[in-house]
Amino acid sequence: MREVKLSDQLGAMAIIDELYQNQQLLLEHLDRETLHNNLKQSIEDYYQTQNLAIDDKTIEKGINLWFDKRLRFNAPKRSWLQRFLVACYLKRTRLFTIVGIIILLLILIISSRLVQTEKLKNNIFITYNHILASQQSLNDLNNQFDELNKYQIIFAQTPAKHLKDSIANLLNKQIALSIDKPEIEKSFVFQKEEDTLEKLQQTNDQISQKLSEISTLITQLRILLEQDKKLAKLIHNKEFIKATKQYPVLQIAADKVIDALNQGQKDIDINHIETLYNSVDRAEALKIKIDADNKQLQALNVPIKDMAPVTTLQNEIKANLTNLNFEHVELYHQMMSYFIKLAQTPLTLTIIDNPDSKSGIERTHKNTNGKSWYLIVKPMTPTGINIPILVQSIETGDIQLASIFGQQVTQQAFNSVKADKSADGHIDNNKLCDKPVGRLSFNCPSSVKSGRILEW
Repeated sequence: MREVKLSDQLGAMAIIDELYQNQQLLLEHLDRETLHNNLKQSIEDYYQTQNLAIDDKTIEKGINLWFDKRLRFNAPKRSWLQRFLVACYLKRTRLFTIVGIIILLLILIISSRLVQTEKLKNNIFITYNHILASQQSLNDLNNQFDELNKYQIIFAQTPAKHLKDSIANLLNKQIALSIDKPEIEKSFVFQKEEDTLEKLQQTNDQISQKLSEISTLITQLRILLEQDKKLAKLIHNKEFIKATKQYPVLQIAADKVIDALNQGQKDIDINHIETLYNSVDRAEALKIKIDADNKQLQALNVPIKDMAPVTTLQNEIKANLTNLNFEHVELYHQMMSYFIKLAQTPLTLTIIDNPDSKSGIERTHKNTNGKSWYLIVKPMTPTGINIPILVQSIETGDIQLASIFGQQVTQQAFNSVKADKSADGHIDNNKLCDKPVGRLSFNCPSSVKSGRILEW
């Protein structure tokens, strides 16, 4: 058998003794009745030695209370912080929710503030850069104004002076930019930066308004100078001067524009003068056309007495051309075409010879109870073609092309035609008037009067 060291044996026995004592203590605690009896006997012996008369009931009650408390855990008194932490732990689910919401709100608030801060920073730099750009634009406008000052002014001196004075006053009003270039490095913007933006915006508004006013005035000045140059070039043109002698309306229009300029009017329009001047060639061409029309009628040997309506028409159009008025030019062309065609065409006023149609009509005038007589006629060519002619109604004054109308005659001529048609339903001689080539009016017997009607 192998020999065991004493130290090992003592170490093992110490552990065994400790385990045994723990086991005895456990048995002692668990064996309530034995412990109760031993404790009661020991207490009674103690009080007897002390000569204290303690009854068994009191001792029993005290021992029972001791047994009730001996294995009970009495928690130590906690501080308010410990109690708070315990409460938080017990309600940790709700607490975590509340804390999460608070953290989320804080994140949203901070994020919103950061966005506002970034936006404010951008607005500050954008506004500042816009101010610098506007100032550069003002410098450019100043250079443009210097160039415009070199232009020669002929007629628009008064309005040009007013514009130049206004522009110079605006350019001389310096808007001081008292704010240096902003430097913002903070994460959050405070009242100082907001004040900076407000000042920059006020300065920017002032410069922008000034820039707009100057730009508008310079544009007006440039247009005025261009119009002045254009007007001077037109009025000093030799052809224009020559045209004003034949067409005084040109000089009148030019004088009106110059008077308006002398009165300080800035908005001048020389388009009217140019339009009138450009129409001079048209007027000259129309004069040539009038001469050509006269020559064409003269070639047809139209007598002077027939030329009265043509002469009246041409005098009216010439008067209009003197004022460069072309309102009735189209009417002139139509009328001259009609007169030339009429002079070229032989016509006969032929009385309507049809049993189913009226050949004449008798008019009774309501105011005077007087009467007039008309034969219904058609202008016919030798080949039997009905050609409409201009007819003026004696009753209404209306003038229109008519292929059939009533020609006034004497009562005797009317009755003669009436009797002729009543005899056999036909008119033996239905030729009332004739117009040969080269004539604008009809040759009629004395029984035919000048009156005509368009309705019956």
